[in-house]
Amino acid sequence: MRGKQADLHRLFHMVEYCRKLQAVGEDAQTYENFIAEENYRLVDVSAFYIGQLGELSHGLSDEMKDRLSDIPWKQISDMSNQIIYDYENRDTKIIWGVVTEDSSALAERCLEVLRAENFDETEIV
Repeated sequence: MRGKQADLHRLFHMVEYCRKLQAVGEDAQTYENFIAEENYRLVDVSAFYIGQLGELSHGLSDEMKDRLSDIPWKQISDMSNQIIYDYENRDTKIIWGVVTEDSSALAERCLEVLRAENFDETEIV
């Protein structure tokens, strides 16, 4: 699938990963809980979700990125690459910021486009 429909599907999946990140934040409630040794999975799963956001963003067309020019696509890509390729040096405070702040803003902007395009998530195969 290519073009506008492919972009819309990617945006839809980005919303899904953002919502998963938001759920992690709700479960952790605080940064201290997020990084607590007994909750190590929260950081790991958040890093995975952020990596997925980066991968999805790589596939977006230039036209869609221009349409959503207020989204820092380069930062999303750079963070994803850092988490995937330099896993041991990830910054948990930055990841927490994505979980608690950036994911909701990204999801909302993606949803604005999906709503404007009357995207039906049931169309996803």
